[in-house]
Amino acid sequence: MTSFYKVLDNLPYPAILALAALFGALMPLAFAPLSLWPLVFLLLALLLVLVETQTSCWRVFFIGWCFGLGYFGFGVYWIYNSLHVFGMAPPFVAGFLTGLMIVVLALFTGFTLSGWKFIQRSTGRQGIWILPVLWFAFEWLRGWVLTGMPWLSLGYSQTETPLAGFAPLIGVYGLSALCLLLVLALLRIISNREYRYIALIVLIPGAGLALQNIDWTDAQSSALKVTMVQGNIPQEVKWQYDQRQNIFNIYWRETTRNWDSDLIVWPETALPGRSEEIEQDVLLPISITAAEQGSSILTGVIVSDSANQRFYNSMLLLGTDQGVYHKRHLVMFGEYYPMRWLLDFMRGLINIPYSDLEPGPDEQPMMSVKGVKIGLSICFEVVFTRDIMLALPEANLLVNASNDAWFGDSLAPHQHLQIAQMRALETGRPMIRSTNTGISAFIDYRGRLIEKSEQFKTLSMTQNMVGRTGNTPFYYVAKIQGVIALLIILVLLFYVIKIHRQNRLTSL
Repeated sequence: MTSFYKVLDNLPYPAILALAALFGALMPLAFAPLSLWPLVFLLLALLLVLVETQTSCWRVFFIGWCFGLGYFGFGVYWIYNSLHVFGMAPPFVAGFLTGLMIVVLALFTGFTLSGWKFIQRSTGRQGIWILPVLWFAFEWLRGWVLTGMPWLSLGYSQTETPLAGFAPLIGVYGLSALCLLLVLALLRIISNREYRYIALIVLIPGAGLALQNIDWTDAQSSALKVTMVQGNIPQEVKWQYDQRQNIFNIYWRETTRNWDSDLIVWPETALPGRSEEIEQDVLLPISITAAEQGSSILTGVIVSDSANQRFYNSMLLLGTDQGVYHKRHLVMFGEYYPMRWLLDFMRGLINIPYSDLEPGPDEQPMMSVKGVKIGLSICFEVVFTRDIMLALPEANLLVNASNDAWFGDSLAPHQHLQIAQMRALETGRPMIRSTNTGISAFIDYRGRLIEKSEQFKTLSMTQNMVGRTGNTPFYYVAKIQGVIALLIILVLLFYVIKIHRQNRLTSL
């Protein structure tokens, strides 16, 4: 390790920045679909070694920022495809918006590492242990700024590792902090030969494995037979008027084979067209037929109120049980335009159908099928713990409906599924994930995949799903983690200002 430090000391600063970007670019390989999760610990360790060679907080900031550019540049490149290929935005517009998002996301890594270096420089050796706390706080902040983009939080890479046992206690951001804690312990062992930290390396994963044997929630007495239908409708034809009947026929064909199911789930916006247009000819006949068969169909549709110019991305429950859910957390530029007074011109550059929607209210009546209460989320909402928690503790079963056709054949559908697994882990609830082109899946209450679909195939899958009651410890932690994260950031800011003033007074 000493020789490695000597090599770094002789490297010019631009080469160090390039190394940081390379380490960041490799980080998405730790997530689905490859799931090379040990890379998280290796790459973070290498990143921290780069940081240790620097004394300037600004230099450390740019190391962290370059790491973030590689991390998110490779990890969320698919945003460009969504905007350009399917949203038909000009390459410049799609590239600019994607690049802007990557640049902003990378700032959080830069601020985390520079804040850590500042505290470490001011407090000495013991300041290194503040890094997991700062990482937790800035990942949480990334999940809120501009409505949030917590995609690729480090903890998601641990959904199928020994650390997954901690998810029902501390959630995904807590898992990220644990990763940093283990990396720091590893560095102390290798670089300083402080072998007492081997205990952390052994005890934390060991405790995680033990925790995986604990059932934090209780099973309901009976199962719900659920079928999900994956229509595999290409995005480029999904909203064409002359394709409506063909699309309906695909879903109906798969549905009529599964009338023995209690619930049949179709994906987000499975039915093209607005609810007002298709209510009499499509929605009402579906509901009547499903009720006659003793079943219920949950389908995505644009619910419209044209008179008041209000449109919602919604899920309708039709048949023996009925209800409606309006998506609360909309996607920027895909479903709404922020700062409309400034960015309204963008609507003419991005051709996404129904890209100016209304968000649903936080409080909405919960759907229930044969006594099983369903916590619904649509697409991007599953990325946010706070959105899923709105349905708890009442919900027994989680359903996430999505149209991942927007992502094409990229990393995103795999990453999206892994995120859904984390929500199941955090809540102790099984999840049904129904998508248009895949990956659809049944997930158990421990975040494990029961069954998943192949991508880009029309199919249906059926499983008996047992709902759960009760709460995981994380249900209570989630209520205060925002306060904790904000306090950490405020204390850091206060500390920076205090030291800056002291340095100014000293210089005078």
